[in-house]
Amino acid sequence: MADAQAETTIDDERVRVTRWSFARSGDSTRFHVHEYDYVLVPVTGGTLTATAEDGSSRTLSQVAGVPYTGSAGLAHTVVADADGIVFVEVELKAPSAG
Repeated sequence: MADAQAETTIDDERVRVTRWSFARSGDSTRFHVHEYDYVLVPVTGGTLTATAEDGSSRTLSQVAGVPYTGSAGLAHTVVADADGIVFVEVELKAPSAG
C-alpha cells in the first residue's frame, strides 16, 4: 500500500484546497483527523473505503463532478478501491469577511 499524493494549491486564512491522487488501488491517505468542515469534489469517479478509528468501515462511491460535504473531527483512513482516483478537498477554515 502506497501513500496517496496530496498537492495543496491554496492555503490561506479562509480555505485550504488539496488535490488528492490515488494512482493505484490500495493507495491510502493514512489515518488523519479533519480539522475543518470541508467540501469534497470528485474529479474522477471511483470507489474508496473509509475506515474509522474504531475499525468500522464504509464505502464511498464518488461520481465525477458531484460534490459532498464532511464535518470537522472526522477521523479516518481512506483507501482507493481502484486505480486513478482523484478528488479535490476544500477545507473551510473561516467564514468570508463579507
